[in-house]
Amino acid sequence: MKKTKKIILFIVEGITDETSLSLILSKLVSDSSVQFHVINQDITADFNSNCQNIIRKIDNEVKKFISQNNGLKKTDIKEIIHLVDTDGAFIRPDFVVEDANHEKTFYTPTSIVTNKRDLIIDRNERKSSILNKLYQTNHIGRIGYKVYFFSCNLEHVLHNSPNTPWEKKCLYSYDFVDQYVNKEERFIDFLTSEDFVIKGDYKETWQFIKEDCNSLNRYCNFHLYFNMKL
Repeated sequence: MKKTKKIILFIVEGITDETSLSLILSKLVSDSSVQFHVINQDITADFNSNCQNIIRKIDNEVKKFISQNNGLKKTDIKEIIHLVDTDGAFIRPDFVVEDANHEKTFYTPTSIVTNKRDLIIDRNERKSSILNKLYQTNHIGRIGYKVYFFSCNLEHVLHNSPNTPWEKKCLYSYDFVDQYVNKEERFIDFLTSEDFVIKGDYKETWQFIKEDCNSLNRYCNFHLYFNMKL
């Protein structure tokens, strides 16, 4: 009888994250079953999230995934890989610029421009403290856990487009799959591109992204996941 593959559970914010990455990752990680759980929100920035409850909230998302898949048990999940956007969370408040003419938050290499400055400053404080806790967390619900970042967001890393409208996110995600499906090794090469790769280990890349305006700029540490796999 063929042994059932253990699940690597990728937790992501939105459906375009899954569209962009799921098929490529399934081909690259052949010894396990790659599954995605889309939260449909940024759990690290949610008003109801904080350092005291974030582990429980992620564990609840894992339980939700299990309940949506009949017959699945927690022991079927080999590891949890959480993919997050940095959204400039680690910048100083004086780099958050008020501009009443900006209906939507706009990211530049040195600032966040917004008509809701106080809300963005609050969000950054909440999100940065949560990310600080998460990258130092090794297990959630007794399952191995790692969190990797895309800065300032997924579209910035994959398409060099930090302020992508929703309708273009969908198009970009399909284009990305077309570009790398059946050419998965090129995806690994892409992740190690000098344009945005950070040298150093897991902890060092997180320390780097917390410095200055780095969390606004095009950086990613997801390549480290494959360093461990390949």
